[in-house]
Amino acid sequence: MTAGPRGTLHIVVTCANRKRHSVPADLHLRSVAHRQPAARFADWSRRLDTSRSSRSPAIDAYAGEHWTVVRDMVASPAGKNAQLWVASAGYGLIPADALICSYAATFSTPAADAVGATTAEVSDWWQSLGKWAGPVPGRPRSFQQLAAVDPSATVIAVLSAAYQRACSRDILAAAGILVEDALSVVGPPTAHSALADLMVPVTAMLRHTVGGSLQALNVRVTRYLLEHGAGTTRTALRAAATAATPTEAPPTRATGQRMSDAEVASYIRGHAHTSATQLLRQLRTTGRSCEQHRFADLHRDVCEVHRP
Repeated sequence: MTAGPRGTLHIVVTCANRKRHSVPADLHLRSVAHRQPAARFADWSRRLDTSRSSRSPAIDAYAGEHWTVVRDMVASPAGKNAQLWVASAGYGLIPADALICSYAATFSTPAADAVGATTAEVSDWWQSLGKWAGPVPGRPRSFQQLAAVDPSATVIAVLSAAYQRACSRDILAAAGILVEDALSVVGPPTAHSALADLMVPVTAMLRHTVGGSLQALNVRVTRYLLEHGAGTTRTALRAAATAATPTEAPPTRATGQRMSDAEVASYIRGHAHTSATQLLRQLRTTGRSCEQHRFADLHRDVCEVHRP
């Protein structure tokens, strides 16, 4: 679905901790020894600029259910005319076709590769990312710059709680440039009070409508709203989200014993020549469980590693 007369539709989604390729030791943020923020950021950005590790398009760099849904969304009729952007704790705002190294940096705390411990620290880091040229010099490096390039555009920012806190100042600046109702933040509604007026709230109840895990709920809801809503303005998206939210949760079915990623991968390796669908069905007969999309991602990753 395009934004109609308002111009280009931009969809911004968060990156993911899981990468398709291994992360070099020096591209883990924890390896940066500096504690003074300016020096720490300068060292980090220099490492990304000069790294000799392989690079791939951002849309192909991330793994997991969240990014499986993102790739499906932008390939669907509802999202194929949108421009996809990634909000990355390591790189900042980048277009989905930007060539990037595999890296480890996050706005979530506590985490070994966290950019900061407080809202002020993560917000300052995001501001620094916006001042760096990044992997595609000349392209917008912040929400504010994205809005300034085309004030008639529509922006849908699909952000977790951690990214809302990091990007809030930038998002508010962008909202002041764009046409009223043209910027929406899709995600948990109580993560950062400053963004309350811009929110399209995503609650756990919507999982009963869109399926999948809580980890990918924000992007699943966004895909659903684009496919079933009446437009891409904030008002239209909110109305579609309200209509999609059940008034009460449906009865839950009994589930099996949940397995860790390592346990699932070990099981898959023992049945490497069985299809993902058949193998998941077989697993569930043993009284154990794994969410369908998570299992499919792990099955693909294991099979790629063991492919002759």
